Amino acid sequence: MKNKNKKSHKVLKCILVVLLILIIVFIALYLWQKNNIDAIMDATKYSEDDIQQQIVDSKDEVQSELEEHDIVGLRDFTFEEEEQIRKGQISVDEAIAKIMEESDVAENTAASDGNSSNQGSNTNDSNADNKGTASSAPPSSSGNSSTPAQSSADSEKAILTEYTQRLYVLKATYLGRLGNLIDQAKADKANGMGNKELMSKYLGQAASLESQADSQVNSLLSELTQKLNSIGADTSIVNTMRSAYENEKGLKKSYYLSLYNNKK
Repeated sequence: MKNKNKKSHKVLKCILVVLLILIIVFIALYLWQKNNIDAIMDATKYSEDDIQQQIVDSKDEVQSELEEHDIVGLRDFTFEEEEQIRKGQISVDEAIAKIMEESDVAENTAASDGNSSNQGSNTNDSNADNKGTASSAPPSSSGNSSTPAQSSADSEKAILTEYTQRLYVLKATYLGRLGNLIDQAKADKANGMGNKELMSKYLGQAASLESQADSQVNSLLSELTQKLNSIGADTSIVNTMRSAYENEKGLKKSYYLSLYNNKK
């Protein structure tokens, strides 16, 4: 009888250990893929119009904070412009030129931020490569009559303007690359490739593209933080930019999933 009880306790203990391991694995998987899981949930919860409005709201939050730092005129791409970039209807060069033309700031971008990883097949990449590289140092204030406070404010404005532009170049570049990937997947589907094969072929490529974008955005935001710290400026806007990037990225995934679900 005692032996039976011992065996049942051992079996129960093994089951509990296995369950605990499964729970830990599940939690780790959820945390690792949280953004993707949230995107899937949002795609089923919200309409395309709702998701678009959330993306617009996220852009407006960053725009408002930029204006608080006296950066007026420099704008992000509209949702429609981002879709045009993704679909290849306008090039990265054309998109950047458009918002720079409409912005009351000098163009001071570094297109190499979005092109350090050469993908080879993306025509938008080659367009962005031709942009040239601007100096990362902010322009010096003209004249010698400005006060130290004014000089610091001018430096902060120049730094924020430069890095905001560079982030927009990066966004346009990766939207173009994503568009190429989607076009390739559509072509394969039209040629008879099944959903399982499509997922096997393209999920890894999409994840790699996202990882590259994350790395370069984080690098730019780290540089921005260092430059703002070097002049004693407030760095809270960096957190707003980072949150907006993550938020928009998740919302874009939801939007593309909703398009797929609706067969658009």
